[in-house]
Amino acid sequence: MLLTYIEKLVNQCFAVVPRRKPSSIQAQKTRLIAHRGAHDNAQKRFENTHAAFQLAQEVGCWGIEFDIQTTKDGVLMVNHDPTLHRLWGHPVAIADLNFNELRKLEPGIPSLAEVIEQYSTHMHLFIELKAPFNHVQALLQILKTIEPIKDYHLLGLEPDILKKLSQFPKEALLLVSGHNNNQAYCNLSLKQPYGGVLGSYLLMTNKQIAKFKAAGQVYGVGFVDSKFSLYRELNRGIEWVFTNQASRISDYLKALDYL
Repeated sequence: MLLTYIEKLVNQCFAVVPRRKPSSIQAQKTRLIAHRGAHDNAQKRFENTHAAFQLAQEVGCWGIEFDIQTTKDGVLMVNHDPTLHRLWGHPVAIADLNFNELRKLEPGIPSLAEVIEQYSTHMHLFIELKAPFNHVQALLQILKTIEPIKDYHLLGLEPDILKKLSQFPKEALLLVSGHNNNQAYCNLSLKQPYGGVLGSYLLMTNKQIAKFKAAGQVYGVGFVDSKFSLYRELNRGIEWVFTNQASRISDYLKALDYL
């Protein structure tokens, strides 16, 4: 709780510190990624749903990030939490329901196959796998119609998840760092090598970015939710920008002649 409070406080500070306006060339290089889609849970446009993904596409996002959970009968579903309690009000785990039961209980939760079919030709897919993940063959089967790196990347908060994905190109695998492991994950990605690291804009240093550039790896930051935070990252040469405020950040980019 304390860490979350501190992070919110720092974000608020970054939001009001004026930054140099980036050039249109800098803005045009930006790849805006909607974290869990262009969601607004308070307005019932829930995260990781078709409504959130459709709006992300409409406002011009280059990519969407979303999370995978697995049903009792092995169907890969798009939902952040392992249970349906927080968003949907059902005190039940997805892993305890088969697909038909889940679809009947909450039809608003899309499957990975449905998301791929509807959005993979319009936006890049950042697919975050939750530990423990034991459905690699099902994942391979679903993703066979699209191309790794070009159409999608696979994300993991834990290195053990990426170790299981040996049948995918390493360049398609990205580590997602946290407050206590950012440096370690950066080092690990460069050593393996994986495709790169996604992390907090507060922790991703210019020195780390230079190393990723030299190694030909990718790097992205989140969550950029204000104009001045966006300006800071564009001025640092960050191209992959993750946000929880897709509509707002898209408008700022359009004002910089992004679209």
